[in-house]
Amino acid sequence: MKSHIASGWKSLKNQFYIVIILFLYQLIWGYFLYRLVHSAVTPLLMRYPDPPPNELSQLLYYIEGKMSLSTSGVVHTYIWILLGMFVLRMLLTPFIHAGIFYGLHREREGEIGLYFFQGMKRHGKVVFLFHLAEWILIAAPAYWILPKAYETLLNGMQLTTIVMDILPFAAAWLLYSYIIHQLILFMQFGKTAGNSLLAPLWHCFRGALPLLGISLVLGTASLLLFSLCTSISIMWAGILALILQQGYHLISCVMRIWGISAKFDLWHHQAHKRAEE
Repeated sequence: MKSHIASGWKSLKNQFYIVIILFLYQLIWGYFLYRLVHSAVTPLLMRYPDPPPNELSQLLYYIEGKMSLSTSGVVHTYIWILLGMFVLRMLLTPFIHAGIFYGLHREREGEIGLYFFQGMKRHGKVVFLFHLAEWILIAAPAYWILPKAYETLLNGMQLTTIVMDILPFAAAWLLYSYIIHQLILFMQFGKTAGNSLLAPLWHCFRGALPLLGISLVLGTASLLLFSLCTSISIMWAGILALILQQGYHLISCVMRIWGISAKFDLWHHQAHKRAEE
Protein backbone atom coordinates (compact mmCIF):
# COMPACT_ATOMS: atom_id res chain seq x y z
CA MET A 1 0.00 0.00 0.00
CA LYS A 2 2.77 2.45 0.95
CA SER A 3 4.60 1.84 -2.31
CA HIS A 4 1.45 2.53 -4.34
CA ILE A 5 0.76 5.76 -2.46
CA ALA A 6 4.39 6.82 -2.97
CA SER A 7 4.21 5.99 -6.68
CA GLY A 8 0.93 7.89 -6.90
CA TRP A 9 2.62 10.95 -5.41
CA LYS A 10 5.45 10.65 -7.94
CA SER A 11 2.94 10.48 -10.80
CA LEU A 12 1.14 13.49 -9.33
CA LYS A 13 4.34 15.54 -9.42
CA ASN A 14 5.07 14.46 -12.98
CA GLN A 15 1.61 15.58 -14.11
CA PHE A 16 1.03 18.55 -11.85
CA TYR A 17 -0.22 20.56 -14.81
CA ILE A 18 -3.43 18.48 -14.61
CA VAL A 19 -3.90 19.69 -11.03
CA ILE A 20 -3.56 23.30 -12.23
CA ILE A 21 -6.08 22.70 -15.04
CA LEU A 22 -8.59 21.14 -12.65
CA PHE A 23 -7.99 23.90 -10.10
CA LEU A 24 -8.80 26.58 -12.69
CA TYR A 25 -11.82 24.53 -13.78
CA GLN A 26 -13.06 24.41 -10.18
CA LEU A 27 -12.52 28.15 -9.72
CA ILE A 28 -14.44 29.02 -12.89
CA TRP A 29 -17.21 26.61 -11.99
CA GLY A 30 -17.40 27.98 -8.44
CA TYR A 31 -17.52 31.57 -9.70
CA PHE A 32 -20.48 30.95 -12.00
CA LEU A 33 -22.28 28.99 -9.28
CA TYR A 34 -21.65 31.80 -6.79
CA ARG A 35 -22.98 34.43 -9.21
CA LEU A 36 -26.06 32.34 -9.88
CA VAL A 37 -26.84 31.76 -6.22
CA HIS A 38 -26.08 35.39 -5.37
CA SER A 39 -28.46 36.69 -8.03
CA ALA A 40 -31.21 34.38 -6.74
CA VAL A 41 -30.76 34.60 -2.97
CA THR A 42 -29.99 38.30 -2.48
CA PRO A 43 -33.35 39.61 -3.79
CA LEU A 44 -35.09 36.99 -1.64
CA LEU A 45 -33.27 38.07 1.52
CA MET A 46 -34.01 41.74 0.80
CA ARG A 47 -37.71 40.94 1.04
CA TYR A 48 -37.29 39.59 4.57
CA PRO A 49 -39.20 41.89 6.98
CA ASP A 50 -37.13 44.66 8.53
CA PRO A 51 -37.22 45.62 11.40
CA PRO A 52 -37.25 42.13 12.97
CA PRO A 53 -40.56 40.52 12.05
CA ASN A 54 -43.46 39.58 14.23
CA GLU A 55 -45.21 36.25 13.81
CA LEU A 56 -47.65 37.56 11.21
CA SER A 57 -45.07 39.20 8.92
CA GLN A 58 -42.84 36.15 9.18
CA LEU A 59 -45.75 33.88 8.26
CA LEU A 60 -46.59 36.08 5.27
CA TYR A 61 -42.95 35.93 4.14
CA TYR A 62 -42.98 32.13 4.22
CA ILE A 63 -46.33 31.96 2.41
CA GLU A 64 -45.02 34.28 -0.30
CA GLY A 65 -41.93 32.10 -0.67
CA LYS A 66 -44.00 28.95 -0.95
CA MET A 67 -46.20 30.52 -3.63
CA SER A 68 -43.12 31.68 -5.55
CA LEU A 69 -41.69 28.17 -5.57
CA SER A 70 -44.87 26.79 -7.11
CA THR A 71 -45.87 29.60 -9.50
CA SER A 72 -42.94 31.92 -10.21
CA GLY A 73 -41.29 31.46 -13.60
CA VAL A 74 -38.08 33.02 -12.27
CA VAL A 75 -37.72 30.32 -9.62
CA HIS A 76 -38.30 27.62 -12.20
CA THR A 77 -35.69 29.23 -14.44
CA TYR A 78 -33.08 29.09 -11.69
CA ILE A 79 -33.94 25.46 -10.98
CA TRP A 80 -33.51 24.54 -14.65
CA ILE A 81 -30.20 26.43 -14.81
CA LEU A 82 -28.91 24.56 -11.74
CA LEU A 83 -30.08 21.26 -13.21
CA GLY A 84 -28.38 22.09 -16.51
CA MET A 85 -25.12 22.95 -14.73
CA PHE A 86 -25.29 19.68 -12.81
CA VAL A 87 -25.83 17.66 -16.00
CA LEU A 88 -23.02 19.55 -17.78
CA ARG A 89 -20.62 18.79 -14.94
CA MET A 90 -21.57 15.12 -15.06
CA LEU A 91 -20.94 15.06 -18.80
CA LEU A 92 -17.53 16.73 -18.46
CA THR A 93 -16.29 14.47 -15.64
CA PRO A 94 -15.74 11.33 -17.79
CA PHE A 95 -13.68 13.31 -20.33
CA ILE A 96 -11.55 14.76 -17.53
CA HIS A 97 -10.91 11.25 -16.20
CA ALA A 98 -10.06 10.05 -19.72
CA GLY A 99 -7.35 12.71 -19.91
CA ILE A 100 -5.97 11.69 -16.52
CA PHE A 101 -5.90 7.98 -17.41
CA TYR A 102 -4.17 8.59 -20.73
CA GLY A 103 -1.50 10.70 -19.06
CA LEU A 104 -0.83 7.93 -16.52
CA HIS A 105 -0.53 5.33 -19.29
CA ARG A 106 1.94 7.48 -21.22
CA GLU A 107 3.95 8.09 -18.05
CA ARG A 108 4.29 4.31 -17.58
CA GLU A 109 5.70 4.18 -21.10
CA GLY A 110 8.34 6.73 -20.09
CA GLU A 111 6.72 9.70 -21.83
CA ILE A 112 5.93 12.77 -19.76
CA GLY A 113 4.14 15.65 -21.41
CA LEU A 114 0.84 17.43 -22.01
CA TYR A 115 -1.30 14.40 -22.95
CA PHE A 116 -4.39 15.44 -21.02
CA PHE A 117 -6.36 16.84 -23.94
CA GLN A 118 -5.24 14.03 -26.25
CA GLY A 119 -6.64 11.57 -23.74
CA MET A 120 -9.95 13.42 -23.59
CA LYS A 121 -10.25 13.15 -27.37
CA ARG A 122 -9.04 9.55 -27.65
CA HIS A 123 -10.80 7.87 -24.71
CA GLY A 124 -13.52 10.34 -23.71
CA LYS A 125 -16.43 8.47 -25.30
CA VAL A 126 -15.39 5.09 -23.90
CA VAL A 127 -14.89 6.45 -20.39
CA PHE A 128 -18.26 8.20 -20.64
CA LEU A 129 -19.94 4.84 -21.28
CA PHE A 130 -18.27 3.41 -18.18
CA HIS A 131 -19.45 6.38 -16.12
CA LEU A 132 -22.96 5.97 -17.49
CA ALA A 133 -22.98 2.31 -16.42
CA GLU A 134 -21.64 3.33 -12.99
CA TRP A 135 -24.35 5.96 -12.50
CA ILE A 136 -27.07 3.46 -13.43
CA LEU A 137 -25.72 0.74 -11.15
CA ILE A 138 -25.29 3.12 -8.20
CA ALA A 139 -28.75 4.64 -8.67
CA ALA A 140 -30.48 1.24 -9.01
CA PRO A 141 -30.85 0.55 -5.24
CA ALA A 142 -32.78 3.81 -4.90
CA TYR A 143 -35.76 1.93 -6.35
CA TRP A 144 -35.96 -0.06 -3.10
CA ILE A 145 -34.32 2.26 -0.56
CA LEU A 146 -36.14 5.55 -1.23
CA PRO A 147 -39.67 4.09 -0.81
CA LYS A 148 -38.52 2.53 2.46
CA ALA A 149 -37.13 5.87 3.67
CA TYR A 150 -40.29 7.68 2.55
CA GLU A 151 -42.48 5.21 4.42
CA THR A 152 -40.38 5.64 7.56
CA LEU A 153 -40.73 9.43 7.38
CA LEU A 154 -44.50 9.19 6.92
CA ASN A 155 -44.86 7.09 10.05
CA GLY A 156 -44.04 10.21 12.06
CA MET A 157 -41.59 8.50 14.40
CA GLN A 158 -38.96 10.30 16.44
CA LEU A 159 -35.87 11.56 14.66
CA THR A 160 -33.61 9.04 16.44
CA THR A 161 -35.84 6.16 15.37
CA ILE A 162 -35.94 7.42 11.78
CA VAL A 163 -32.14 7.68 11.63
CA MET A 164 -31.67 4.20 13.09
CA ASP A 165 -34.13 2.72 10.58
CA ILE A 166 -32.60 4.45 7.54
CA LEU A 167 -28.92 4.29 8.56
CA PRO A 168 -28.34 0.57 7.75
CA PHE A 169 -29.80 1.02 4.25
CA ALA A 170 -27.74 4.18 3.69
CA ALA A 171 -24.55 2.47 4.91
CA ALA A 172 -25.17 -0.54 2.67
CA TRP A 173 -25.80 1.79 -0.28
CA LEU A 174 -22.54 3.66 0.36
CA LEU A 175 -20.58 0.41 0.58
CA TYR A 176 -22.20 -0.88 -2.60
CA SER A 177 -21.43 2.43 -4.38
CA TYR A 178 -17.79 2.25 -3.27
CA ILE A 179 -17.39 -1.29 -4.60
CA ILE A 180 -19.03 -0.45 -7.93
CA HIS A 181 -16.85 2.67 -8.28
CA GLN A 182 -13.62 0.74 -7.70
CA LEU A 183 -14.58 -2.05 -10.11
CA ILE A 184 -15.54 0.42 -12.84
CA LEU A 185 -12.35 2.42 -12.19
CA PHE A 186 -10.14 -0.64 -12.72
CA MET A 187 -12.11 -1.54 -15.85
CA GLN A 188 -11.40 1.95 -17.18
CA PHE A 189 -7.70 1.50 -16.46
CA GLY A 190 -7.72 -1.72 -18.43
CA LYS A 191 -9.86 -0.53 -21.31
CA THR A 192 -7.84 2.66 -21.89
CA ALA A 193 -4.74 0.43 -21.99
CA GLY A 194 -6.32 -1.74 -24.67
CA ASN A 195 -6.90 -4.76 -22.40
CA SER A 196 -10.00 -6.89 -21.92
CA LEU A 197 -12.84 -5.93 -19.59
CA LEU A 198 -12.75 -8.97 -17.29
CA ALA A 199 -9.05 -9.00 -16.39
CA PRO A 200 -9.19 -5.65 -14.49
CA LEU A 201 -12.01 -7.04 -12.32
CA TRP A 202 -9.74 -9.86 -11.22
CA HIS A 203 -6.94 -7.35 -10.58
CA CYS A 204 -9.31 -5.32 -8.41
CA PHE A 205 -10.29 -8.35 -6.32
CA ARG A 206 -6.68 -9.46 -5.93
CA GLY A 207 -5.64 -6.01 -4.77
CA ALA A 208 -8.68 -5.45 -2.56
CA LEU A 209 -6.75 -4.99 0.68
CA PRO A 210 -4.18 -2.45 -0.57
CA LEU A 211 -6.97 -0.74 -2.51
CA LEU A 212 -8.98 -0.38 0.69
CA GLY A 213 -5.88 0.89 2.47
CA ILE A 214 -5.26 3.53 -0.20
CA SER A 215 -8.87 4.70 0.03
CA LEU A 216 -8.77 4.88 3.84
CA VAL A 217 -5.43 6.69 4.08
CA LEU A 218 -6.04 9.29 1.37
CA GLY A 219 -9.74 9.60 2.22
CA THR A 220 -8.93 10.27 5.87
CA ALA A 221 -6.25 12.79 4.90
CA SER A 222 -8.73 14.59 2.62
CA LEU A 223 -11.36 14.67 5.38
CA LEU A 224 -8.88 16.06 7.92
CA LEU A 225 -7.70 18.76 5.52
CA PHE A 226 -11.29 19.71 4.71
CA SER A 227 -12.18 19.87 8.41
CA LEU A 228 -9.11 22.00 9.14
CA CYS A 229 -9.85 24.49 6.35
CA THR A 230 -13.52 24.69 7.29
CA SER A 231 -12.74 25.21 11.00
CA ILE A 232 -10.26 27.99 10.25
CA SER A 233 -12.78 29.65 7.90
CA ILE A 234 -15.45 29.61 10.60
CA MET A 235 -13.13 30.90 13.32
CA TRP A 236 -11.55 33.69 11.26
CA ALA A 237 -14.28 34.73 8.87
CA GLY A 238 -13.23 37.37 6.36
CA ILE A 239 -10.77 37.70 3.51
CA LEU A 240 -8.56 34.96 5.03
CA ALA A 241 -11.50 32.55 5.05
CA LEU A 242 -12.34 33.40 1.43
CA ILE A 243 -8.75 32.83 0.28
CA LEU A 244 -8.56 29.59 2.24
CA GLN A 245 -11.83 28.27 0.85
CA GLN A 246 -10.78 29.03 -2.71
CA GLY A 247 -7.33 27.62 -2.08
CA TYR A 248 -8.85 24.41 -0.78
CA HIS A 249 -9.87 23.60 -4.36
CA LEU A 250 -6.16 23.14 -5.09
CA ILE A 251 -5.81 20.74 -2.15
CA SER A 252 -8.91 18.88 -3.29
CA CYS A 253 -7.53 18.48 -6.82
CA VAL A 254 -4.18 17.26 -5.46
CA MET A 255 -5.86 14.60 -3.29
CA ARG A 256 -8.13 13.55 -6.14
CA ILE A 257 -5.31 13.03 -8.65
CA TRP A 258 -3.15 11.42 -5.97
CA GLY A 259 -5.86 8.87 -5.22
CA ILE A 260 -6.39 8.00 -8.89
CA SER A 261 -2.63 7.74 -9.49
CA ALA A 262 -2.12 5.45 -6.49
CA LYS A 263 -4.94 3.13 -7.61
CA PHE A 264 -3.58 3.18 -11.14
CA ASP A 265 -0.20 2.06 -9.80
CA LEU A 266 -1.94 -0.78 -7.96
CA TRP A 267 -3.73 -1.84 -11.15
CA HIS A 268 -0.49 -1.64 -13.13
CA HIS A 269 1.31 -3.76 -10.54
CA GLN A 270 -1.46 -6.39 -10.51
CA ALA A 271 -1.63 -6.47 -14.32
CA HIS A 272 2.11 -7.05 -14.71
CA LYS A 273 2.12 -9.57 -11.88
CA ARG A 274 -0.64 -11.50 -13.65
CA ALA A 275 1.25 -11.35 -16.96
CA GLU A 276 4.39 -12.76 -15.37
CA GLU A 277 2.42 -15.68 -13.95
